[in-house]
Amino acid sequence: MSFTETLNKLIEDLGANAKTIAGFAGFDRSQMSRLRTGRLVPREGSSTIEKLISGIYLYSDNRNGLEELCGIIGIAKDAPAEEIKKKIRSWLFEGTAEASSMPRPGGRSAGRPRKNRTQMKYFSERLDASMNLASLSSVRLSQLLHVDASLISRYRSGVRTPEDNPEIVERLSEILLDRIDRTGHMRELSELMRQPEEEIDTAGFSLWLLNQVDLPEQTIPLAEDLLAFFDSVSPSSGTNLPFPQSVIPSEITDSGKSHYYGMEGLRESVLRFLSAAAAGHAERLMLYSDEDQDWLTSDPSFLARWAALMTACVKNGTRIRIVHNIDRNLEEMSHAIKNWLPLYTSGMIESYYSNKQRDRRFSHTLFLWPDHACIESFHVKGSKESIYHYYTEDPELGICASDFSELMKFSKPLVVIAPPKHYTGRSETYVIQRELTLGSMPEELVKEFDHPLLTAAWKDARALLLRQLENHVLNECITLPSDAELADGSVLTERIPGMEPLRYTTRQYAAHIGNIILLSEKYPTYRFFALPELPFPNMKLLITAGGTQISPTALPNLSFGFTHPLMCKAFLDYAESLLTQYRMDRNSLRHMLEGRFL
Repeated sequence: MSFTETLNKLIEDLGANAKTIAGFAGFDRSQMSRLRTGRLVPREGSSTIEKLISGIYLYSDNRNGLEELCGIIGIAKDAPAEEIKKKIRSWLFEGTAEASSMPRPGGRSAGRPRKNRTQMKYFSERLDASMNLASLSSVRLSQLLHVDASLISRYRSGVRTPEDNPEIVERLSEILLDRIDRTGHMRELSELMRQPEEEIDTAGFSLWLLNQVDLPEQTIPLAEDLLAFFDSVSPSSGTNLPFPQSVIPSEITDSGKSHYYGMEGLRESVLRFLSAAAAGHAERLMLYSDEDQDWLTSDPSFLARWAALMTACVKNGTRIRIVHNIDRNLEEMSHAIKNWLPLYTSGMIESYYSNKQRDRRFSHTLFLWPDHACIESFHVKGSKESIYHYYTEDPELGICASDFSELMKFSKPLVVIAPPKHYTGRSETYVIQRELTLGSMPEELVKEFDHPLLTAAWKDARALLLRQLENHVLNECITLPSDAELADGSVLTERIPGMEPLRYTTRQYAAHIGNIILLSEKYPTYRFFALPELPFPNMKLLITAGGTQISPTALPNLSFGFTHPLMCKAFLDYAESLLTQYRMDRNSLRHMLEGRFL
């Protein structure tokens, strides 16, 4: 059999597909296709083979199929990871026509790529290599970019990328390329980029740095952008604007108009509507508009008054139901969520999106205070002479209420405000946070901490953890502390509503890590990932295919849940891209954790 036939047989016997193996190996699909069709036959000692073997091993380990893999290639199932990988290599090449002419691992060959020069798939690797060529430290680069040094550290470790910030990308590329040129390392950069030195410019360097050819999906930058926005949430982000009685003229609030005209008319009617709702302590408002948002955002003074009135309603206990105009576009959803975030933190906003396709001919606005007032308009898109009806009596109010009820039949939640959850137990789950999870804490340590709230929360978390592991995969991505952080007692337990986090001793943290190792060995569905830094240090993420929960540290009793399919895919893509960089087989993980903490 040829190498190609042997490889295809192994992939088939494992029940895998080329795309999945390629993902674990760090290949793009075209390279995997070349391997499977025989257009690319790598040398046995090449880095391509090393990556392919690693991909096959990680795929099997990830799907709990190491025993099956070992049976196929003929090695004991409890063999060390490196022995299994060596056996995969020999099994792929044993008896093939290519084997006799190929150098053994570690040998030289003309076709062997230079390590560190062609295999840098991720932005973090390319940034690190460029900074080394430019002789720039993280601190110095942060000073040149005018950003915090911790952000550069996160870029360099791979937990963040600047793809959501074009200005930083442009300045970063200019600074690095200039410094590389001045330090005389353009030849080395040319080898890294595989591009003639004289053809390298800032635009091309930027594209290479971000690896935009290899990573065409735009969902990850959008997810990162939205997560960064939530990471900045603080209690002061909430409803703290004054009630603007002094800036809303009485001729607006006391008006008896039934019709308003154009953009200015809409603004005037909205100020009257919200002022009446705030003064009347409205129980509920229902809002929908698919008009261009210029009427709201283009005039800063109006936007400030609108925000103050909305805040006043929320402070009064008014529940506001809004159907966002997002037309199933991820960027529009992100924009809408950002604009409404200060009000979301109040917990009084019910946020929805419509499943019905947006009308491209007409615009519709419907702002309803049931049984009291309604603004309603239906006009051709782009019309400057639009009419807005202001109703205060039946039957118009009843008809508008019926229209909104009909709209809600085709709407689903966009953002759900709820207390934070530990796990869902319904599908594969990704947890990304700073602290070790409460559910993975050993019972002996819970008893040692001896705190009633911790004990009660642990019992619930532990039950949910076991249910999750019995039915679905759990990926926990945690930053591990340094020895100095453990020694000075600054490492905290997971935050629990109603109590301050407790502090680990070095021994206690080691006990928790020991239990994580036991969970990893007992449950094939438990997977632990050690991150060098937390990409978003001020929140916890819980991500599944059916929903994402964001829990800002500044709001310990609240979480923001997302269920829109596009948003779920974006967050899943982000989680997978993060895990791909830090995926480790169980044997290596155990040795790493034992070496550091036990």
